[in-house]
This record gives sequence, C-alpha cells and structure tokens, in this order.
Amino acid sequence: MCPYLKCNRLIKIAFTACWAMLLSTVCYASSLCPIPPEEGKSVRKGLGKRLFQKSMRHELNLYGGALATDLMGTSPLAGIAYGFHFNEDFALELGFAYTAHDPVLSKSIEGFTGYDLIKRHDARMYSGNLLFHPIHGKFMFFDMSVLHFDLYLLAGIGSTDSHYDKGLTYNLGAGMKVFLNSWMSLRLEVRNIIHSQQLLSTEVISHDLSLTAGVGFWIPTSSIDPLDQ
Repeated sequence: MCPYLKCNRLIKIAFTACWAMLLSTVCYASSLCPIPPEEGKSVRKGLGKRLFQKSMRHELNLYGGALATDLMGTSPLAGIAYGFHFNEDFALELGFAYTAHDPVLSKSIEGFTGYDLIKRHDARMYSGNLLFHPIHGKFMFFDMSVLHFDLYLLAGIGSTDSHYDKGLTYNLGAGMKVFLNSWMSLRLEVRNIIHSQQLLSTEVISHDLSLTAGVGFWIPTSSIDPLDQ
C-alpha cells in the first residue's frame, strides 16, 4: 500500500476515534451532572439557566483547516458559511470552501509513465446543509467563567467545481460550537465529503475527510430569551 494512502487512512481513523471519545465523555458527564434550575439565581456557578439563544438568528462563520483525500493527499482548506437558525435545534446553512490540491501520487505516476496524469489543481465546494443540535451543555473554565456549548450533526448536498469532479457532492458531519458571548462563537467540525471523480478514464467515489476550526458572528448581536418576550 502506498505510504501516503496509509497515512491518510490513519488520519481518518484518528479523527473518528477523537470524536467518539468526545461524544462518550459528554454522554457520561450528562448522566452525572445535576439538572440546572430554570428560574432564580444559583449559589454555584454553572447552574443557572441557558443564556445564549440561537432561535431566529443569523450566523456567519469563517473557518480553515485541512482536507484529507485518498487520491489527492492532504490539502489546506478555507471557507465561509451562512446559517439561519429556525429554533434552538435546527438551522439551514449555505457554505463555500476552497482548496488547492497537490496530488501525492502525481510524482510517482509521472516518474513511472513519463506523463503528468494527475495535475495540480484547485477546487471550489458549494454546499447546503441542515444542522441539528441535539445536545446543549456548559462547562466551567478555571472557575472564571461558564461557557455554553452545542454538539451538532449536519447533512447536506452540493457540488464541487474542479478538474476531476463530476455530479453532486454529499456532506455528513458533526461538530461543536462554544459561545464566548452573545455575538461570537468558536466552532470545531469534522465532515465526510462524498463525491464522484473522473480519474484516468475511471469514475471513482471518493470519501474525503475535512477537519476545520473557525469563528462565528451572530446577528442580531444580542441574545434574546423567548421567555422574556
């Protein structure tokens, strides 16, 4: 097996294991934590009601990271996404991402055949995704502040504009949002990107893995509790 392909597969296994450990830790912690009161002030930090509200708000995200593929190797990835939250659980998001591929197999194939069959190229990815936030929580940061977070799942469809891609692109993923204040959040996401590629007169289905981190800006900037309206 090509060492580059083996390395990419090890990266994918490591990403999957990290997310499995994160989800299991959250599920275990949720079974031990007391249920926070919905009203009034609490003696201990972290037991007050949820302050950050997503319902009927717009979210603009800027992010960057890495894209690991079987055929093209690992490439840097940057993008922007706009989302609208219908309520605390569901949101619709439109995204654009850009990457530049420098195929790991191109030099080996060129050295063996004398032809540059897999050219260096860039790719532009467009997507529309539905986000589901099933888990809402909070954690204390060194006894200084209490930060709220959401764990979410996403699924969607789009297209990839590149020299080798054809047809539709499908997205499946999971992520975490940490809310710093009423108008800013941090985001960590892993995504499986499924698409068809035409390579050397053969059509193959590629499962790419992206790992990104970004910052989100929320509009309106004030967080309004629906119970207070």
